[in-house]
Amino acid sequence: MAKQNFVGLVVSQGKMNKTVKVRVLGKVYDRRVDKEIVRRKDYLVHDQGNICKEGDVVRIESIPKLSKRKAFAIAEIKENRGQQFAEYEDIAKRRIQEEDEAEARKFLESRKQFSNLITQLEDLKRLDELNFSLQNELDLENDDKKHESLINEVKSIREKYGIKSWPTTEPVVDLELNKPIWETETQRRTYFIKHILDELMNKEMYKEFKEKVLQSYFKDKPIEEVSKAIQKNVLRKYVLDEKNEIPVQFPAN
Repeated sequence: MAKQNFVGLVVSQGKMNKTVKVRVLGKVYDRRVDKEIVRRKDYLVHDQGNICKEGDVVRIESIPKLSKRKAFAIAEIKENRGQQFAEYEDIAKRRIQEEDEAEARKFLESRKQFSNLITQLEDLKRLDELNFSLQNELDLENDDKKHESLINEVKSIREKYGIKSWPTTEPVVDLELNKPIWETETQRRTYFIKHILDELMNKEMYKEFKEKVLQSYFKDKPIEEVSKAIQKNVLRKYVLDEKNEIPVQFPAN
């Protein structure tokens, strides 16, 4: 008697040793609807080398029963899609891990910077307190040792940050709270979009450039008939495309 053979798709692998689940699709005639319909059946299939992966298209054939539900074995892997999927999954996991590690390093660097900033601010606050105490001789009670200790602490803080006199008008700590941050040219242009549009719309030196851009959009319509708001929207779209060059200089950060 010829062995039964089916071609199916591996839908589950790794849950049982040397066993995969293979889904076989077949057509059967249904008298109720008087036509052929597609039915699926799942088989537990023996995989001797644990070589099949989810997504593989395989041919299975009947064998003497190995267990109550397992009477088929892998005869051939017709399409090795599962291995490709597994490789793609490994690549995706590695990339996610690399991105997570990069984000973690970035977070730790930022936390270190903010920690240093807080330390600097606390030192400067302490410097203010010390100067106030020395100027007003508060709580010293003619204690020369305590007076000398405060003076030494003031000198130490001033030397640490290179402060010549206190209070000072020179910046001691760079807070960078208002410093714009961008990673792409599009983000940079978006940050300065108001400045760029104001320059293009109002400055005579950019009139020729503005008309050239608008004319490329309104080929059969005089620019004078286009409202200022629509002109501005067209210029905005043009500017935010980083492939387009613009003559406007960005303001200093």
